Amino acid sequence: MATASKTRSRNSSKAACVGSSRAKFKLPQYIQEWHDYVDQHPERFCEDIKKLKKLIEELLARDDIFYAPTDVEAFIQFCSMLRHREGRWAGKPLELSKEQKYIVACVLGIKWHDPELDMDVRYFREMVLFVARKWGKSTFISALAAYMLMLDGEPAAQVWCLATVKSQAAIVYENTKALLQSSPYLTPPDDPRRYWRTKRDRDNAEMLLFPATNSFMKPGGKNSQNQDGLNPHCYVIDECHAITDRNTYDVFTSATGARTQPLGIIISTFGFVREGIFDAILERCEKRLNGESDERLFPMIFRIDKDDDPTDERCWIKANPGIPEGRPTMRYLREEFQKTIEDPSMLPSFLAKHLNRAASTAVVYFDLHTVDQCAADMSLDMLRDKYAVGGVDLSETTDLCCATALVPFDGKLHVFQRYFIARNRLEQNSKQDKMAYEAFTRTGASDPLNDKLLHICEGSLVSRKDVAAWFEMLAREYGVVFWKIGADRWHFVDFAEEMELRGFPREDKDGRGVVFEVAQGFQTLSTPMKETRALFKDKLIVFSRHNGLFRWCVTNTAARVDANNNVAPDKKSSKARIDGYTSFLNAYVAYLRCKDDFAMYQP
Repeated sequence: MATASKTRSRNSSKAACVGSSRAKFKLPQYIQEWHDYVDQHPERFCEDIKKLKKLIEELLARDDIFYAPTDVEAFIQFCSMLRHREGRWAGKPLELSKEQKYIVACVLGIKWHDPELDMDVRYFREMVLFVARKWGKSTFISALAAYMLMLDGEPAAQVWCLATVKSQAAIVYENTKALLQSSPYLTPPDDPRRYWRTKRDRDNAEMLLFPATNSFMKPGGKNSQNQDGLNPHCYVIDECHAITDRNTYDVFTSATGARTQPLGIIISTFGFVREGIFDAILERCEKRLNGESDERLFPMIFRIDKDDDPTDERCWIKANPGIPEGRPTMRYLREEFQKTIEDPSMLPSFLAKHLNRAASTAVVYFDLHTVDQCAADMSLDMLRDKYAVGGVDLSETTDLCCATALVPFDGKLHVFQRYFIARNRLEQNSKQDKMAYEAFTRTGASDPLNDKLLHICEGSLVSRKDVAAWFEMLAREYGVVFWKIGADRWHFVDFAEEMELRGFPREDKDGRGVVFEVAQGFQTLSTPMKETRALFKDKLIVFSRHNGLFRWCVTNTAARVDANNNVAPDKKSSKARIDGYTSFLNAYVAYLRCKDDFAMYQP
């Protein structure tokens, strides 16, 4: 009878608001204000936000769902006791924005009577917020975590801040502690340990205690799942896009089963890591928004829509709802976008972090106009009796391969190349690559090296002997002295043996010798690749205007980008062959080893 009485009370209260039309019932204040804002400015919001608006309205129209403002107002009042720590708001009380009040109203205010427990509990058990950088994620999520620890009324609450490693998890923990320290109410100067304190656990890790309810907060990494007595009331995951191991997430979500109204808080920008928890969480959010799921998940996604042009700054507000309050400023976003124009490798990061658009980590790295301005007529005088370095790309002996001689003098890098293809593969590769390779056996260049740009090897495979013979020919006929020759690791041993037979010894562990391996990863190639792009832009690279294969390979090249904006060539994402550029890049790595010697002996 008590349950029926409570249900009738809630329904009668809702009915008073509904009037003659259920769809027109009056929403709670903070929810109504946000929905009005979305209706008034639809161009500022993506489809996900509009779908969430519909979801919340339909949810509150249900007979078994009701709104209770007590916890919402308690959290807003709690925030007013905290102080901003950084920037232009430092020292000012924490005032929630329109969208932050909406989030809190939905997550803390929407209730449901659990018939199994026979009590009113929060409807949402997990909150997911995807929003771009500089919105104030850390401050908001830390205030919410502190509330869950101190004011949610849960006895012996455990609040966990999670990440792949504890150092990352400690960011939210330290922010929460700093917010509490900023408050003269929660940390009275005359008795700072009155309400909360810290101590070390058995692993010598710091934890934050709230003795009034025997509760604690701890940062946790991937080993936290082994903790004795794991019984989280709240778990916080900041930047979930970086988490590759979903086991920790699964353990913590399943461990909340003994709590009456646990809350998972997930907040992040988009990122590059796949096969982790991010894509799975995003898919769950989209299913909830599309009405394909009934799980008690609150999904709020700020991002540009699929048909938006990311270069059109009018759509940027969709991922950055704090722009009207300067979180961030448009000036900041324009400056970040300008960086992508100067350096295309930063575009995936801009799309993911500032517009919340899932982006390929590969970008086209060179533009045709910049490369073309480096083409010139070349002569043997640029090579004859010069010191040089070399580079080789032998990764695919069944397709196109390339060898490069790089001759630095007069402040520029002069590029001479020879391409190699197997005769039995010539017709097939020409059709497949849509490139008339045979035309490059005689280009019409005045110098013989650029005239015979392509060498056709007999048989079905590119001959390493033919590649090594080209370097030997340059040394014997033109007096070129190679200080270093870099080659990719694929087929390196066989190539190095062939080069040694022709007078180019393999480099030993002390760096003595000529031929050495070039690792094809970010650590080795990122700086050289960025530098070669700058050299093209500054017209400090010279190649023959008859070397159309180099021009083609360079402008085909896509760069894969990691989370730290390091770059490396990406053959899979490139438009077509890039062998001419990777050979040149290996030669440039060799040049960097001898750069000081060239400055001294061949300036």
